[in-house]
Amino acid sequence: MQMAQRSKGATLSYWQRQVERTVGPIAPMAGGEEPYKPECVMVEKVYDECTVSECPTVTFTRLAGIPTGVVDCRVIDSEIRDTSIPSDGTVEFTIKWKMEVVYSVENQTRTVVETFALTKRVRLPGARVGMSVRTFHLVQCLNCRPVTSNDAVYIECEVGIFVVVKATFMVQLEVERARFCPQPPECVQISPIGCPEWADLVESGQLWPPFPPQLDHH
Repeated sequence: MQMAQRSKGATLSYWQRQVERTVGPIAPMAGGEEPYKPECVMVEKVYDECTVSECPTVTFTRLAGIPTGVVDCRVIDSEIRDTSIPSDGTVEFTIKWKMEVVYSVENQTRTVVETFALTKRVRLPGARVGMSVRTFHLVQCLNCRPVTSNDAVYIECEVGIFVVVKATFMVQLEVERARFCPQPPECVQISPIGCPEWADLVESGQLWPPFPPQLDHH
C-alpha cells in the first residue's frame, strides 16, 4: 500500500489511499451471528526496514595491574539513543553499551567496567523526515585478549552488534489478514563492517524474530 502524497505545506498524512476490495464477503456463521469483516485500525505502519550487523573492537585501558589473561566478558546494559532521519532516505542512531571484563593478574581475578558507543548512519529509501525510527538491538561480547602497545598492556575485545531499524508512521489501515513478518534485509552500509563470524550468525536468522512466538492454544 503506497504512502499518501504530501500536499504543499502539509506534513505526512496517516490516511491511506482507498483501494478496491478484492476479497468477497464471508458467509454468516452458524446461529445467525454477524459475519467476520475487515476492520479499520490505527497502527504504526512500517514503511521501510533493514538490519545492521557490526563487530567493532573496543579497548579497556583503565586496568589495575598487568593482565595475563581474560576470564570472562559480558555486556551489562545497552541502549539505542539519538535516533533521527536527518534527510529523506537516511537514518542515524547511536548504540551505547556498558561492558564488564574479568581478567587475571598474578593468580588473582579483577574486574573492569567501561562504557562504549557507536554511531551509525544507513540508507533506508522508505524513510522520510517526520517519520519515527523504531529499533530492536542485541549486543554481545564475542572474545577478549590482552594486547601490548608501546610497552603498555591493554585488554582488547570484539563486540557483536545486531540492530533492526524501522521507519514508521501512524496510519489508518483496513486489515484483512495478518502473520509474523520475516527478518528485514541488511542495511546498505555507509560505514564499514567487520567480523565475518558475527555476520554469518546474523544471516542465518538465529537472532530473529525479536519477539516471542505466538503460542498455539489448540
